[in-house]
Amino acid sequence: MAISVGPERWRALVARLEQAGVEHAVHSGVSVYFRAPDGARIELIADPLGEMYGKQVL
Repeated sequence: MAISVGPERWRALVARLEQAGVEHAVHSGVSVYFRAPDGARIELIADPLGEMYGKQVL
């Protein structure tokens, strides 16, 4: 599952993951991946909805 959030919110959420000790991986400075408690992989992306790495995808 991928969730699009604004850049400021993204930075705040990454900081919260770090503070909570949640294992995560940051890629390209705009995506962070982590696992939900049930094991589902979640991505938070700081690109606007419909864009990926600055390119329109929808």
